[in-house]
Amino acid sequence: MNAMKTNRRRCIAAIVFCSLVPFLVFLAVSDQLLSTPDAIVQEVGWKSYHMFTILSNMFMGVAAAMCIPYAVDGLRYDNYHLPRWVVNVLFTATTGVALTFLIAVTVLSPMTSYYRMMLFSNNILFHTAVPILSILLFIFINSDHRVRPRAAWLAIVPVSLYAAVYFVLVFLLGEENGGWRDHYQIKEITQYVPLPLVVVGVILIAFGVATLLRLAHNKVHARRKAEMKTYYQEAGAYDQPDLPSAVKALAETNREKDLGGELIVPRRILAMMEEKYQSGLPVDELCRLYIDAYYRKDGAR
Repeated sequence: MNAMKTNRRRCIAAIVFCSLVPFLVFLAVSDQLLSTPDAIVQEVGWKSYHMFTILSNMFMGVAAAMCIPYAVDGLRYDNYHLPRWVVNVLFTATTGVALTFLIAVTVLSPMTSYYRMMLFSNNILFHTAVPILSILLFIFINSDHRVRPRAAWLAIVPVSLYAAVYFVLVFLLGEENGGWRDHYQIKEITQYVPLPLVVVGVILIAFGVATLLRLAHNKVHARRKAEMKTYYQEAGAYDQPDLPSAVKALAETNREKDLGGELIVPRRILAMMEEKYQSGLPVDELCRLYIDAYYRKDGAR
């Protein structure tokens, strides 16, 4: 498939998904704030923020919304590109909601029922819709950078921080002294498994989830990068006598798409084009050539 058509479809999908996820999170959190407690869930109203599910979904909503401006620019310039720090934030947020999905399916649902945990009321948003959409978004749409192994450690920071806060407010302070109720029933689990092993186990599971997400994301990223590289090395529109001429042709094409004159330098694309021509010119020099051509500093029309 033509790389430009793929890019355009990815931008549209990103705008839709990155808008839908925050909207669903807003609906679910609003419903939780207005709900009444029952025998299973007592953390409603402002106590909703005691729950990792609520916090991780809210974080995911913010992370998804951050991608929208870049997707809009991607439509304008045929170059959907997220900064690495945005990808890492999205990775961390996706790890959190994927962990809630895994625990809901494997632990909470057998304790109650799959209908209650995955489909009932706002659980269909918290435990099913938002996690699944977020995983698809991170792996197949916002696969813009290769996620490095060390980012997996960053991805489990929210889980680790929540575990520390939960320990202090539940085990050290206690609900009777103004702390939290043991809504995840960790004290019952510690009757069979020592608390340190429970904490380490949860963090290791979170790290495993992060690793699986990272590997899947990187696989899709590698395939997409190869498609883009092939396009910019073989596209006839940029088949010029030399690399500087090809860079100027790209700059002129992008300038015509943006009548406002806003400049975004496609550094990655320039690097791909250099591999075709093997000119030996450094990327920073290609960037300067692109800027000069974009603003017609070379005297062209």
